[in-house]
Amino acid sequence: MSLSGQHSPTTEPQRPRRRAAWLAASGSALVTAAVVATIVLVTAPGSSRPRSTVVIPKRTGADRGLDVLPFPRTPDASPSAQIAFPALLPSELKSVTVTGSHSGRHAGRLLALPGHRGTAFVPHRTFSADEHVTVKARLSSPAAGTATGAPLKTEVSFSFQVARPAAQTSKWPPQSGTHPKPKAPPTQSFQSKPDLHPPTLKRNADDHDADDTSGDFFLTAHGLLVLNDHAQVVWFDRSAQKSHLSTLNLRVQNYRGRRVLTWWQGKIIPPGYGAEGEDVIVNRAYQRVATVRGAEGYSADLHEFRLTRGGTALITASVPVKADLSSVGGPHDGSVLDSVVQEIDVHTGRPMWTWHALGHVPISACEVGKPQADQPYDYFHINSIQQLPNGNLLISARNTWAVYEISRATGHVLWTLGGKNSNFRMGKGTNFYWQHDAQLHPRGLLTVFDDGATPKEEDQSRALEINLDLHSMRASLKHAYTHSPPLLAGAQGNVQLLPNGNVLVGWGTAPAFSEYAPSGKQIWDGQFTPPVYSYRAYRSPWKAQPTTLPATSVNTGQGGAVTVYASWNGATDVGRWQLLGGKSKNDLVPVTTVKKTGFETPIHAKTSDRYLAVRALSDSGRALATSKVTTR
Repeated sequence: MSLSGQHSPTTEPQRPRRRAAWLAASGSALVTAAVVATIVLVTAPGSSRPRSTVVIPKRTGADRGLDVLPFPRTPDASPSAQIAFPALLPSELKSVTVTGSHSGRHAGRLLALPGHRGTAFVPHRTFSADEHVTVKARLSSPAAGTATGAPLKTEVSFSFQVARPAAQTSKWPPQSGTHPKPKAPPTQSFQSKPDLHPPTLKRNADDHDADDTSGDFFLTAHGLLVLNDHAQVVWFDRSAQKSHLSTLNLRVQNYRGRRVLTWWQGKIIPPGYGAEGEDVIVNRAYQRVATVRGAEGYSADLHEFRLTRGGTALITASVPVKADLSSVGGPHDGSVLDSVVQEIDVHTGRPMWTWHALGHVPISACEVGKPQADQPYDYFHINSIQQLPNGNLLISARNTWAVYEISRATGHVLWTLGGKNSNFRMGKGTNFYWQHDAQLHPRGLLTVFDDGATPKEEDQSRALEINLDLHSMRASLKHAYTHSPPLLAGAQGNVQLLPNGNVLVGWGTAPAFSEYAPSGKQIWDGQFTPPVYSYRAYRSPWKAQPTTLPATSVNTGQGGAVTVYASWNGATDVGRWQLLGGKSKNDLVPVTTVKKTGFETPIHAKTSDRYLAVRALSDSGRALATSKVTTR
């Protein structure tokens, strides 16, 4: 059945932002000629004055097409997919008719997407697996057709295919007895927090070139771990592990104008073919303020979680579906692991945008060899997303050895860097293998972590800075950072350009993270003891004060000697610790004050007081919090 004129909320939002607006806002030298803005004046009947101006996107070459979702000819859309028109208001849609080849016509409702980001038709029931779905939309004006990629049309139509789900089976883990259980790594222990056991870290640093301006280190090593620039623990949390969940990708981001900590937590399907979980946002008190989950039946996987200025999050999902694998020596009715990108409105959980690698990148682009019968063919393996200033997305695919710019409007691949089908002439040293974390910076600089394994393609991993010229379509190597001694990572890893010009490299499954001066000199290196490693490594300034109280432990000696151990997991502003004592727990006075010396600070004193507590002070002497009173 058709749906006409129904929308929610009733208040008419502003016209959605056009693609040309994203381009106009970009100062990047890498803005492509994918869209050219033209202004059309639309005149209302019986009037000689234009009622509005409409930006007409003129796309060139590969970027011609409708701005609709699911993208036309998507081969494996979710049965729970919504139909979206990102460039249109609900009032610009006269009717939407959605018909499945098996399920028939679908009734639904029109909803304005959050943030004035268009309109979605939400079917009242799901689609059937493997059916062909056609969509016909009647529009209110030729201007609406132009805005959605069909110049001057008042009707648009497109179609997509619904996925045939495949089982995500694997012979992992190996049967008991075939592999010895890995040795537990060495950990740190604290008197005041006996339940806290962060991994030990070997630190090598050049004090002459020490970087004390870039903030703390953020890692996921045996839990959520924040270290200061002296490699001392600031915050360690393993609460998710108590529920047998993994935690990865800890970093500082901005949400609604405030600094927050974010990470992914969930269950990994070894050996890395997928994961089911959620993305977490906490404030400076380590209180959860939002949880982001996949939409349309998908579950967020571990590979990426990027917050945007618009209050949305870009996440990844790995989805096993049926597909023709004959191009890579597999069966016509094989199983493939599709990589899916979703943009989710954090506040409402509504899906804003969805992209499938299948249908845009051929399976034959894969570099992993022939499919195996016991698991889906992981042909793409997305591992990073970056929203570019022009609104498009930069995506890294580990298993095609390539980085892509993806059109937000059409889902098309605008260019490919690396792999079998590179649009760039790759200069000496610019080829990468099994790479992670591609990021595009101003003036055409791209950073990427070149794993080089597994399987082994290089003797050591590298953090690359590559200059891209979109006019000549050439890639040239600016710098390659390597570890001393050499490391070879089989997976994971990242590269971060720091504000002071230094470069931080997370070496992934090679359990290290290092900082380099612009000259390439390795000035800081931290290494964990295997099997501990960090998915990525970041540095950022971070200020936090937990809602928990400082923790203490008291050791008594002879003649009134006492040692009180003080710590406050997650607090960043503690400069000194003050020991309080008294004959009564309600009448405590300062005994001594000492400088904070690490995560846990021992306070040595002589006192006959029975009741003791510690008070956390800032460097300026401001009282931050006081522990519970304990007795000696």
